[in-house]
Amino acid sequence: MNQLLDFFKLTEKLSTAGFAVRAFVSIILIYIMSRFLMKRAAGQFTAFDFTFLWMLGALAVAPVLDGKILFTTTVLATATLYFWHFALSWLSVRNHVFAALLIGKPTVLIEKGKMNEVNMRRSFFSTDILLSEMRLSDAPNLTEVDQAILETSGHLSVIKKSGHIPPTPVDFQIPILSGGLPTVLVNNGKIIYDNLKSLNYKEEWLKEQLNKYGIINTEDVYLATISSNGDFYYSVKKAAHKLEGEKYAIRTRNDE
Repeated sequence: MNQLLDFFKLTEKLSTAGFAVRAFVSIILIYIMSRFLMKRAAGQFTAFDFTFLWMLGALAVAPVLDGKILFTTTVLATATLYFWHFALSWLSVRNHVFAALLIGKPTVLIEKGKMNEVNMRRSFFSTDILLSEMRLSDAPNLTEVDQAILETSGHLSVIKKSGHIPPTPVDFQIPILSGGLPTVLVNNGKIIYDNLKSLNYKEEWLKEQLNKYGIINTEDVYLATISSNGDFYYSVKKAAHKLEGEKYAIRTRNDE
């Protein structure tokens, strides 16, 4: 126990075991801090969050690379850094003026189809980068663009002119079926009873659906789902493919 505690104290030379222990603890420390960060830090990745994440990584790795650094000091510094990130983020959510100072404001690069050269230079955004980002936004033609806004996260938001926006089913007054993700009923041969219950289905109903396609045992099913409009999908395990002598056994009710 004393030898384990020595790994967290000052040492001129860090042994292989000490390096392994410190590396493991550093990984756990980074994970814990990242686990409880606001989703904004990982999603938007603003300059403020970018700075915080770099400092967090440097602090956590420092005691692994240098045995002279006291591990408890690293933990205290990391906790302090996290506290200030939380406090500043909390203030930015509740005060728009403070948020503008801390995070910044979006920059308009194209307004009413005209490029803003001043904002382009201020943002260090070359025309090559602009065209590349527009291609990623499915707007390669500048004549189709009404606005292009550089967000504080570094992403480019492109708004097309009204005449170049593809029509939707609503425009043609076409009835739209309800969407939503399909519900998993069988996963790797195991029935998901909670999902069956949420849809008011019973196990007998599921087996009846599978029997229609010649599936006797649910253990042979790799995946079975049902969509919000009632389409049933299943995929048989590889071993079951061989038994049936089929190359593929993936079908839907609509294929029948």
